[in-house]
Amino acid sequence: MTLAPLRLDDLSWADLVDAVRSRIPAESAGRWTLHAPVDPGMTLLDLQAYLLEQQVYRLDQVPDAVVHGVLRLLGVPGPAPASAAVTVLQVVPEEPGARLRIREGASFGREPGRGTDFHLDGDLDVLPVRVTGLSVRDASGERDRTADLAAGRPVPLAGAPGRPARVRVRLTVSGDGFPDGGTLALLLALEEPAGPWAGSPAPEGWSARAVPDVPPPARLHWSYGPVGDVRALPAGAVVDGTGGLRRSGLVRLALPATAGGTERELLLDTPAATFAAPPRLLGLSPNTVPAHHARRVRLEEGPDGVVVSRLIDRPRLPGLVVALPEDAAGRLIDVGRFTLWETDDAGTARAHDWAAVPDLAFSGPLDRVFTVDRAFGALRFGDGLTGRIPRVGRTGSATVLWAEYRLGGGPSGNGGADPAVRAAPPAALLAFPALAGFAGPRPVAGSQSPPGDWVFTGGPEDTEPPGAPCTARALVPSTGGAEPESPAAARRRAAAALGVVTRAVTAADHEELALSTPGVAVARAHALVGVHPAHPGRSVPGAVTTLVVPRVPRAPGDSAAPDAVPLPVPDPGTLSAVRARLESGRLLGAGVFVAPPRYRPVRVRVTLAADTARRHLLDAALRRHLDPLVGGDGTGWPFGGVLRPSALQRTAERALEAAGDRTPVRTVAVALDEGPYESCGDVPLRPGELPGPVEVLVCTTPPSGAVPREVHA
Repeated sequence: MTLAPLRLDDLSWADLVDAVRSRIPAESAGRWTLHAPVDPGMTLLDLQAYLLEQQVYRLDQVPDAVVHGVLRLLGVPGPAPASAAVTVLQVVPEEPGARLRIREGASFGREPGRGTDFHLDGDLDVLPVRVTGLSVRDASGERDRTADLAAGRPVPLAGAPGRPARVRVRLTVSGDGFPDGGTLALLLALEEPAGPWAGSPAPEGWSARAVPDVPPPARLHWSYGPVGDVRALPAGAVVDGTGGLRRSGLVRLALPATAGGTERELLLDTPAATFAAPPRLLGLSPNTVPAHHARRVRLEEGPDGVVVSRLIDRPRLPGLVVALPEDAAGRLIDVGRFTLWETDDAGTARAHDWAAVPDLAFSGPLDRVFTVDRAFGALRFGDGLTGRIPRVGRTGSATVLWAEYRLGGGPSGNGGADPAVRAAPPAALLAFPALAGFAGPRPVAGSQSPPGDWVFTGGPEDTEPPGAPCTARALVPSTGGAEPESPAAARRRAAAALGVVTRAVTAADHEELALSTPGVAVARAHALVGVHPAHPGRSVPGAVTTLVVPRVPRAPGDSAAPDAVPLPVPDPGTLSAVRARLESGRLLGAGVFVAPPRYRPVRVRVTLAADTARRHLLDAALRRHLDPLVGGDGTGWPFGGVLRPSALQRTAERALEAAGDRTPVRTVAVALDEGPYESCGDVPLRPGELPGPVEVLVCTTPPSGAVPREVHA
């Protein structure tokens, strides 16, 4: 139920005058008889109604400072500041085979001169390597999957149900190589499960779903060396941003010295894995680095500096406003550090840190705080009552101010990824398109280094060697750029946030918290009240066990794929993350437990009036109807749901009718475990159970006196 917004300003001046005038006869006991405008008393009432109407009007005009304070009291973050878009750039040297280094803070722009420059988050070694091959070990042996990756088809990196993976990546080293070693930054783009998946960007590196403190589903071992003779890289030489192949991310590998014109091999091995579903690789891209639509400015000033001079020269009056240099108006995002050398009341000079706050209204006279004004690129200080007035206390040539802030941000930095550019075939083969595709080894899509659409806009000192020409390509859409949130938008967000479940009180609360666990893909959750894992079969007061079904691929062709996962089971890291979330929201004295789903073997026997060539349709339809993720009404078979032969018969009949097959379905019988078939009555599951594995048998009604024929679908 949605409540209508409360409106306090519902009385006009005329309403107030009429209300008072109607009470005059009773309040004056009939002695006040003249109610015309000529009566001085009516003039006073009109004036009082005018003043009261202004006071009532103010009831609906809530100041921004009050909005900020109420949000803090409710535990909801205040209005969000401006934010910068982030993307992943692949740097491409203009000289093929060249090796260079791009320093932190270097900039690339897709539209130079229009404020769309992105700045690198760290140093990047651009190594002369490209990915030319990919092979994956599965149940049938090691298979070359280079063509699949080049065509954009997902490549499973492990077999079902999440067996250990072994992936070989062939690298071609060109130019002079890197004789002194180097760090290879490799972007692994993995397919994400469909549906909502809570997550947030991680500060240590780019990843669309990076959330810290989620245990990985596998421990990755990386090796490098000549083809067929790789050696393990030390643990400190690898920085994994994929969370053990849980999500897309950047992997940084410190590689030993390698000569140019050679073939090398990267071996990714997971001796033990607990994947709920095999991770699917979409692309491999070397020489990649995160970049933000923001530039970091570090400022150190003495008494003659621009900012310090403004603090000294201006009178120490309330509401001091100091504009920052570097053309910060309209581009100021945040202030990470503001340290000022001051003199206290006792005459002692020392450095003090000042902090940025959303509003000064709730600050005291001694609080060293300020607000960030993005529009004017300035800092607004207090008036001595709500926030301290800054006083510079050092003279001479020493440093007085240390500041660090970012410029940029806003929605102008948002945009899509650059389209992949394929290398052109040799000119001699352009006249023979049929042969052009066979000219030389084809690099993996996304790993070749064609000229990028982004122009290098940094200075010569940002590259090594200085002034080395290069371009870049955006491999992922740049997202996250926004202007500061308005108080009205913050109020709407707070209203929505107050409706979000944060405490585990009811069974539905436990399920909602499990589904919204950040960093893991949870498709379904079911809370069993009174169930304790250590006391099966007994009801334990205060105990709640939540069953978790992970989200795995469920496209129409996935059920027949070699890496299909018909009965998904969450990995231990997912269970740990869900339990930690429920533990933080549980009631005092309650016990919360998290467990994988409980599957019950189910056998279904379909009896047809005549044989049909479409037995596979019955098998697929019944398995999909009983599927834990898409069965039932399309949202997954209900936990502990009753198996009704009549409903399964309708499913079988509809599958045949959709294919134009008129073969009548005589009966459908259901059996659990090794029990007998039941064709008339319902077959119940235990609380929390799901059907699986499902075995479908198709029988045809035999002629009179013949033996029934049973066929596996």
